[in-house]
Amino acid sequence: MTGVSGDPVSPNPGRKEIAARGISFSFVREQISPLEHWGSDDDDNHRVYVFLGGDVWWMPARSPHAIVQGQVAQYCEIAIPRGVLADTVLLPRTEYRDPLIHHLIEEIYNVADRSDAAARLLIDSVAENILMLIRDKCAKAPRAPRQHRSFDAVTRRMLAEHLHDSLDSDIHLGALARLTGMSVQGFINAFRQSFQRTPYQYVLDLRIERAQTLLLATSASIAEIAVSVGFSAPGRFATTFKRRVGVSPSAYRRGHG
Repeated sequence: MTGVSGDPVSPNPGRKEIAARGISFSFVREQISPLEHWGSDDDDNHRVYVFLGGDVWWMPARSPHAIVQGQVAQYCEIAIPRGVLADTVLLPRTEYRDPLIHHLIEEIYNVADRSDAAARLLIDSVAENILMLIRDKCAKAPRAPRQHRSFDAVTRRMLAEHLHDSLDSDIHLGALARLTGMSVQGFINAFRQSFQRTPYQYVLDLRIERAQTLLLATSASIAEIAVSVGFSAPGRFATTFKRRVGVSPSAYRRGHG
């Protein structure tokens, strides 16, 4: 990004960056003068800015904008390579409010420091949904309403068995979509139609259910159980378990022993 004078904006050492589904998310807090103008000389990436204060700014490649912000700006910069959106022509939008976009960005931010399979699946799902929203809300020509198909019984059973057998390994949306011969977004929509949950929610439910079984049927430690159901950190497992079940793993084991 460059200022209107052409001088580069100083890099922010506090940036938190994460990539998923071909796009990148940078979470930034930086000092900005009240009347500074921003523009992009990037011909390869569309950019979306989601500000903590509520505004969303869509900046198609080679489409500069001006912005007036306070002394400190907190925002998420989303860089989307032009090839990811193929021939979609985006229209610039400024000071746009979108609670759903904000919610999705918060979900990514909350797991940005995690490397476990559940977090990766969530980030991939959210990134794909953000791409869908951008196509729907910023495209020059409106998209035709989508008809969301669901899986047939054979595909549903195959996916359920595959996910049940893969809880201790990394699970990627792209790989799951390839199993069904669908695009990632088509897979997400069909999965939600068939299972009444997102892939992330479904896998998380399976992991917690297996953990409950292992806590009662084995003497394995909490850390061992966490790893066996796909959590890289016992602390993250304990937090997620308590949020879903209502008690900690150790309390669950004591109460049902």
